Amino acid sequence: MNPGESPKDSSRFLEALFAGKPEDLFILIWTLRGEDKRSHWFQNVGRAVAYANSLRGCNVYVGIGLSPSDLGEFRRCESENAAGIVGFAADIDLHSEAHPKGARPTSIEQALSILPPEFPASIIVHTGNGIQCWWLFKEPWIFESDKERPSVIALSSRWQTLLKYNAQRHGWAFERLGDLARVLRVPGTQNMKDPAHPKDVIIRTLTEYRYNPAEFRDYLDDLSVPDEDERTRQAKTWAEQFGDKTLAIDFAGAIGDEQLARWMQQDNRFHQTWTHQRTDLQDTSQSGYDMALASFGVRNGLPDQQLVNLIIHNRRFHGAKQSKSLDYYRRTISKARNGASDQGTAYVPAASGPAPPNSDPANTDAPDHGSAAVDPNAKAKLCEQLSAILGVCILRIVKITGAEPSYLMELDSGPIEFSDTSKLLSYRFVRSALAGRAGKVIGKFKTSIWDQVAQIMIDACTEKEGTDDLELKGRGRMYIGQYLADHSILSSLKGQSQPLLLYPVIEEGRIAISSTHLQQYINKTTSQALSVKHVATMIAALGGEKVRVRCGRLDQERWALPLAEGDPKDYPSNATEDSHGE
Repeated sequence: MNPGESPKDSSRFLEALFAGKPEDLFILIWTLRGEDKRSHWFQNVGRAVAYANSLRGCNVYVGIGLSPSDLGEFRRCESENAAGIVGFAADIDLHSEAHPKGARPTSIEQALSILPPEFPASIIVHTGNGIQCWWLFKEPWIFESDKERPSVIALSSRWQTLLKYNAQRHGWAFERLGDLARVLRVPGTQNMKDPAHPKDVIIRTLTEYRYNPAEFRDYLDDLSVPDEDERTRQAKTWAEQFGDKTLAIDFAGAIGDEQLARWMQQDNRFHQTWTHQRTDLQDTSQSGYDMALASFGVRNGLPDQQLVNLIIHNRRFHGAKQSKSLDYYRRTISKARNGASDQGTAYVPAASGPAPPNSDPANTDAPDHGSAAVDPNAKAKLCEQLSAILGVCILRIVKITGAEPSYLMELDSGPIEFSDTSKLLSYRFVRSALAGRAGKVIGKFKTSIWDQVAQIMIDACTEKEGTDDLELKGRGRMYIGQYLADHSILSSLKGQSQPLLLYPVIEEGRIAISSTHLQQYINKTTSQALSVKHVATMIAALGGEKVRVRCGRLDQERWALPLAEGDPKDYPSNATEDSHGE
């Protein structure tokens, strides 16, 4: 970055952030130099810009919240005292020397995949070790009273929870920063975390996207993203439920009137389901409504016992006959957790501009939504439930499909491999594995309780399709790196001699490798006897995806590596002969 670009970035950034700020409120510019932390307060945006531009050799941050007063050089504005905010923000760290621990994205492109495409960020800042994203409001949200602030904090927290769910789908940890006292880096300055190797903080994108707070609320409501209080209540309920109780049928079971009223007010479709007035259900029998209620409960993170109580309460409300079969409730809940919807019409976000050609419900060529959209965060919510039950933070569970499926339980401290289903379902194996990886000895569970926990683990699995040959991050990265360094990367398999037909090849801009060929290489160079299945699981742990590669009359199944694990430009290519004698 040229020296003249620093002030430009600072000016563009701060002026965009605080456009329309009331003159009486204060902006916080916070500096960190070694152990010296200082707050600097400005009512005038131009003066804040000039001060930020004058700073050298220190970390420079700006506060998310606006302060009602100058709090002095040793205080920051706490969340409960903030007078307003200009938007929501997020901080996404990359796996790097600065953040060597924990499962994190390894590239900016991966970090960007966490962001909801329906809400493009107003500003994205590259901090040197990650990115910071801002979603600015059309005008600053100034709190009319102290009573308004908690709802703003709750909405900010829900937005952070959504980003956390999105990260978990990839097996990455995400630090939720929902409070209004947070400070983030100012572009045009430098990241001095390592003073010997400072990194420029620069604007990656600055757009005209601006939002109304209500747009976030509606979007989060549609996705059933809970607020922090609700998440805390759910975690407590899950922990208590699975402590020493079994699933039970209690015909006096009920959901609190206050909770029911809140759901009915927030979700008209729940109201129609509860009162049996749905017009979009294919199955309007009592069991059909049981299924619809169970699906709603799953989307809202209810534990199994509350799902049973919800169905019992509704049957009692309508004077319907109660089911005495515990197996019936288990089957219904299992279908709901596995994505069997409540047979309603899929939710389609409103879009600007004319409706698409197939949007007419009378159009028989329109896509058949058939059933309600499956909650995209359902798996992440189940992992939260497991985390509360076991006391260990579980980011994601991946099932690698095949004749003999294998599994990866991804924790912030690293993945645990389960070579077959029996190990994932074994209390003793899971307990031992969690103790070894996370340093946590989980409590004891009765067999009936553990069966329920095991079912949640199965329901929480995100499937990755294994290749026909059908297997960890550290070893896999080392083996694959050496393998690619020792083999030329082919631009195509067409016309290649027989010895080269299993060599790595470029497919749609990514390197595609054969797990069989990699296995042969590893076993030959390390004198091991790894199975192809184990090697394939290592590739999948690094984010490999199944692809088909053209090879004359027959296609090959390969694993396409993410660019972070194998970028074609980093390796030799276009081999024309077998230079390795294989």
